[in-house]
Amino acid sequence: MNANETIRILILTALPQEYLPLKRFFPSWRVVQRRPMRKFALDPPDKKVILIECGMGPKSAKQALEGELAVFAPDLVMFCGFAGGLHPDLAVGVVCFVASTRELCCETVFDFRFPDALAEYLVQNHIGPVLALSAPTPRNKQALSALASGRPAVLDMETSTLAEAASHHEIPFICFRAVSDEIGHELGFNLSDIADGSGRVRLAGVLAAVIRKPATLKAFYLSWRRSRRAAGNLCRSVAAFLGIPAPVLGKMAREIRIERRISGH
Repeated sequence: MNANETIRILILTALPQEYLPLKRFFPSWRVVQRRPMRKFALDPPDKKVILIECGMGPKSAKQALEGELAVFAPDLVMFCGFAGGLHPDLAVGVVCFVASTRELCCETVFDFRFPDALAEYLVQNHIGPVLALSAPTPRNKQALSALASGRPAVLDMETSTLAEAASHHEIPFICFRAVSDEIGHELGFNLSDIADGSGRVRLAGVLAAVIRKPATLKAFYLSWRRSRRAAGNLCRSVAAFLGIPAPVLGKMAREIRIERRISGH
């Protein structure tokens, strides 16, 4: 990348809560599409950034990526969102990056190889590496923590699917996660009860869940509080990352590698 070239970045997020604090850092975000998925654009110096709210789950995330690749050729794909902690050291609000990811239903593992400059940047900004165990629906975190063999790990829904797609298209990919619930926290409600088929949380679903089971109101409140903290820290880290000078960020992105292997090998 030359000094005056523009780096194109595609950011995928599942929920509005995961990206709304970015408006404090970049007030010039503009809406370019409302349906079927909300899409925003930002043009900081020497960068072209597209952000898509894709909804929760691997299917929605993959559809958003594949659809956008038909009209936009990113130099870097990012996924930024919440995750459940699977290690005692991963408290609510901790921001991490995925170094390896595995889909729980199969043995395929994707390992990310980052250039030294990027690895040093992440460490210096207190963003640590984690293993992401991906599942299409939430699982019991206490039971899953054993699969990480003591390694810092998180539970999410989308990373493995996106890593596979990015590897297929040979596009650099990085995933930032903020812990929104610790290993000892369980949601207290079913996501399937409050989300529609595209993975978006609907107020009608939340109200219906509370009417059926009033005790879930406390669970929703606690989840909201934890999510606010996670979102603030996540967006602060993402904003700083986007502030890296374009030539430096472009060189880092080009050197990201995704390697596929079978678990245990």
